[in-house]
Amino acid sequence: MKRILLIGSLSIAAAAFLADSLGAQDTLQRTGALARTPSYASLIAALAATPAATERMSTRAVTATDIRVVDAATVIGSDNDEPIKAALEQHKDHISALRAAVAKHMAYTVALAGHQEKPEAKDVIAVDIPADGDVPVYFRK
Repeated sequence: MKRILLIGSLSIAAAAFLADSLGAQDTLQRTGALARTPSYASLIAALAATPAATERMSTRAVTATDIRVVDAATVIGSDNDEPIKAALEQHKDHISALRAAVAKHMAYTVALAGHQEKPEAKDVIAVDIPADGDVPVYFRK
């Protein structure tokens, strides 16, 4: 029992250390090799591709430095968010599966913890996983 607690404590400490050292996860702080800049259109496309993204999470190796955490509010801006709400409703089961996959993947949880707003897996609404380059993870609190 003591070993399990020690291992759990060390894992949490390592994740906290990595999150602090990876403070560049915010898209406003880091330039990267994104295939496309996060936008309203890319968010809509990522929402539509949620089942494929959930599947690709297990096949594409990423580190926390490959992940770009994007607040959906920054890409929605003054645009009408009714299509976003409709897509969230339409894909709610797939989004639940995506959130579960994000919660199980250490690189994603570390990247989320490194963002200034500290989103959690339950806040993730979409992930765009291209063949290479950075992976945008959209969240909405």
